[in-house]
Amino acid sequence: MHDLSDSQNKALLTELATYQNRKLLLWQLAADGRSFCSVRFVARERDLQNAPVDEQVQAFVDDMLSDDEIRPEYDTMADWDALEATHGDTADQFL
Repeated sequence: MHDLSDSQNKALLTELATYQNRKLLLWQLAADGRSFCSVRFVARERDLQNAPVDEQVQAFVDDMLSDDEIRPEYDTMADWDALEATHGDTADQFL
């Protein structure tokens, strides 16, 4: 579970919420701190760790979306109902 007192987590999630895409938030909440695609993972992969938060989040969004929809390869990997059950309340706080 996310420690929402972590200011970096809050900044990432707040910026991600500007895209008004609940699935992006749910994915980030489930993925952050793990070895698969999250804002921090994409930032490391693209050497953006020292970039502004909005640039890190934009790289993640670009990776996750195609035509404003979650890319099919990510969509099929996610159990959206389980993510909603686990992280929906936190996503609500940011949307």
